[in-house]
Amino acid sequence: MDGKKNGAINSTNGHVSNGDIHSSKEEPKLSCLQKISHKIISVLETAFYRLGRLIGTYPWRVMLISTIVTGIICIAAPFTFTESADGDDTLWVPVNAKVLDYKSWVESVFPSTVRFGTMIFVSDNVLTPTVLSAMWTIYNSSISLTTGTNNFSTLCIQSGSNCLVNSILELWSYDETTIKAASQADIKTKINTATTSPMYFNSYDVTTVLGGKVYDGSGKIDSATATKMTWFIQGDDAVKDQAEAWEQQLIDLGQKGNSNISTTYVFAIRSFSDEAGGAIRGDIAFLSAGYVIVIVYITIMLGKFNCLEQRFGLAIAGVVVVGMSIGICFSLASLCGFEYGPLHSVLPFLLLGIGVDDMFVIVGALKNLSDEQQKLPLNERIGKALRHSGASITVTSLTDIMAFFIGATTLLPALRSFCIFAAFGIIALYGLSTTFFVSAMTVDVKRAAARLNACCCFYKHKPEYKPNNCSQKEYLPAFILKFYAPNLLKFPVKIVVLVLTAGLFGLTIWGTVNLEQKFEEKWFLPSDSYAYDYLTASDKYFSSGQEQAGVYCKNIDYFGKKTEMESLYTQLTASNYVVNGTVDSWFNSYTDWLSTTSDASVIAQIDGTTKYPLDSTKFYDLLHQFVTTESTGLRFSRNLKFSNTSSVLGLTGSKISFYHPSVKDTVEGFNVLDGIQSLVAGVAGSDCFPYSQIHLTWESNKVIRQELYRNIALAAVCVFIICLVLIANIWTSLMVFSCVALTFVNVGGFMHFWGLTIDVVTCVQLILAIGLAVDYSAHIGHCFMTFQGGRN
Repeated sequence: MDGKKNGAINSTNGHVSNGDIHSSKEEPKLSCLQKISHKIISVLETAFYRLGRLIGTYPWRVMLISTIVTGIICIAAPFTFTESADGDDTLWVPVNAKVLDYKSWVESVFPSTVRFGTMIFVSDNVLTPTVLSAMWTIYNSSISLTTGTNNFSTLCIQSGSNCLVNSILELWSYDETTIKAASQADIKTKINTATTSPMYFNSYDVTTVLGGKVYDGSGKIDSATATKMTWFIQGDDAVKDQAEAWEQQLIDLGQKGNSNISTTYVFAIRSFSDEAGGAIRGDIAFLSAGYVIVIVYITIMLGKFNCLEQRFGLAIAGVVVVGMSIGICFSLASLCGFEYGPLHSVLPFLLLGIGVDDMFVIVGALKNLSDEQQKLPLNERIGKALRHSGASITVTSLTDIMAFFIGATTLLPALRSFCIFAAFGIIALYGLSTTFFVSAMTVDVKRAAARLNACCCFYKHKPEYKPNNCSQKEYLPAFILKFYAPNLLKFPVKIVVLVLTAGLFGLTIWGTVNLEQKFEEKWFLPSDSYAYDYLTASDKYFSSGQEQAGVYCKNIDYFGKKTEMESLYTQLTASNYVVNGTVDSWFNSYTDWLSTTSDASVIAQIDGTTKYPLDSTKFYDLLHQFVTTESTGLRFSRNLKFSNTSSVLGLTGSKISFYHPSVKDTVEGFNVLDGIQSLVAGVAGSDCFPYSQIHLTWESNKVIRQELYRNIALAAVCVFIICLVLIANIWTSLMVFSCVALTFVNVGGFMHFWGLTIDVVTCVQLILAIGLAVDYSAHIGHCFMTFQGGRN
C-alpha cells in the first residue's frame, strides 16, 4: 500500500486507527454522517482498548469469568432444549396458513396411525399369468410374515372383513385358484372392464396401479410394464415396534424378488428414516475430518512452524470458543421457545467459519503493531490490538446478527428457528472472541515470551534456541504483497477483473432468474439405496403423481345438508382438480343404498317418495347400520366419526375421499390447492374443507420464493445501512453491498447450472451466503477506510 501504516487518520472519513500516529496534515471537515460514525467508532475503540488492557493484565481471570458465565447460561439448555419431531411436516408451512388448522382438526378427529409397505413389479408385460402368479406368491408370503405374537392379519388395516391390500390382484379377490387359472385373455378382459373392487366395494381405477401402459387399437389396455401392490398396517403406539419389524421383513421379501418378475422395488414407512439416517451417520466421518482440517488450518495460519511460535493451543482455544458459542445459542434459543430442527446441524460450521475469521483479525491486529508498539508492555499491546480488531469485527458481527434477525421474521417456522439460533450464536461468538480468545492469546504470548514449548508448556527452551529460518517466512502474505496486489492494481488487470465480474454476473443472473422451485424427498436419500431406487421407479412408471386427499366436514347437521352434500359430490366429480372416478362419497353411497334396499325395517324409516330418512335420528341410526353391516358401506367406517350423546347418534366428522391429479410444477400445485379450497368453500362454506398431506408442501412452496427474496432484500438493506453508519462512506458501503449482491447472484446462478432448485434447504444456504459474504467485503472496506494515501 502507498499509504501510512495503520494508525493514521483516515483522509476520507476521519476514523482514527489505534490513535498513536497522527497525520501532520489538517484534518478535513467531516460530514454529519462521518461525525456520527467517528463518534461510534471512537466509543468502540476506547471501550475495546480498555477491555484489551484489562485482559492483558488479568487473562486467567477473564478466561475464568467467561467460562463461568457461559456455564451459567448453558445450565438451562438440558431443561429447555426441545427437538422437532421426526417427519414434522409443519416446519415449512407458514404459521398463518389455514392448512395448519385443517391438519390439527383432522388429526384430532381422524387420528391416523396407518403405516404401509409397497412394492413395484416391473417386467416386459406384467399383465400375464406368469407375473400375476408370481405376485400372488409374494402376497402369500407377506401375509405369513410374523413379528412376535403378531402377523399380518392382526396388524393389518381392515376394510370391511378383509385386510386392506391394494393391487390388481384384488380384482380376483386374492384367490389363488382363480388367479392361477386366469388366461391372458381373461386378464385383459378383467383389467378393462372392472370398475368396482369385489373385495372392498369401492370404485376401482386400474390405471392407478399400472405403469407403462400400452393400448390396443380399440383404446383398451393391452399390456403394462409395471404394477404395484400396497399393504396397509396399524401404526399406533401399542403395535408400532412390531409394525416396524413387519415392515423390515416385507422389505427383505421385496429385495429377494421373484424369478418370474424382472425387477422388484420395495418401500415402507420406515425406509426413509432408515436410509436417510444411515446417510447422515455415514457423513459423520466427513464432518469430523472437516473439523480436523479446520483446526490444522487455524494452527498453521495463526502461528509459525517451530516449537516456540506455533499456536496449536490458541487454535484449540478458538475451537473451544465456537463450542461455547454453540452451547449459549442452544440455551438462549431454547429459553425463547424455539426448537432444534433438521437444518440446525449446519450451525457449527457457520459459527466455525465466522469465528475463525474473527480470530484471524484479532491475531493479525497484534502481529501488525508497529515496531515501536511491540516494545510496549503486554497489556498495552493487547489493548491496542483489540482497539482496532474489536471495531472491525463489530462491523461484521453486527451485520451478520442483523441479517439473521431479519431472517427470523419469516413465516416458515424451521427457517425462523434456525435464524434465531444463528443470531444468538454470533452474539455469543462476538462476546467470547473478544474476551476468552483474547485471554488465550495473551496467555500464549506470555508462554512464547517465557520460551515455553508450544505443545509441551512444561518444557522451556534454552536461550540459544533459535526458530528455523523457514518458519519465519510468511508465504501467503508475501504472495499477496509482492505478486497478487501489485498485479491486481495494474490498470489492464483491473479492466479484465471488472469485465470478467460483469460477464459472470450476467451469466449467473440469468441462472438465478431461471431457478426452478421444486423439492423431492428422494434428494435426501443415498442414490445407491433401495428406497431411492423405489422412488425413481415410481417417478418413471407412475409419474401421474396422483395424491390422495379428502373433503372433511365438521359436526354439522348432515340430515339437513342433503342438497349441499349432493352438490359437493357433483362438483368434485366434475372438477379438474380431482382425478376422474376417484371421488368416494359415503353420503351418495348411503342414499343409493336407501333408494335400492329391500329391507322392510329400513323402508319403514324412510320417506316413500324421496327415499330419505324421516327425521334426523333415523338418518344417523340407518347410517350407522349401513357402515357396520352392509357390504357396500363397511369401507366407510374409517371415514365417519360417530358421537353418542344421551343415546342419540350423531357425527363428529366425516370424510369424502378423492385423488388430486398430477402437477407438473409448483405453480400448478398452487392452482390446484387454491382451486379445491375455493370449490369446497363455495359449496359447503366453512363447515367443510379439503385436506391432504401434499397440501402442506404446496402451501410451503406458495410462499417460500417470496419469503426468500424478502429476507434477502431486507438483510441486504440492513447490511448497507450498518456499513454506511460504521464506515461512513457511501461508496465503500455500496461496494460492500455490491459484493454481497454479486455473491448471492453468483451462488443462485450456479445453483441453477448445477441442477439445484429453490427449496427449504437451499433457502437456508442462500441466507447463510449473505451472512458469510458480508464478512469478507466489510473487513476489506473497513480496513481500507482506516488508511491514508491514494486508492491503490
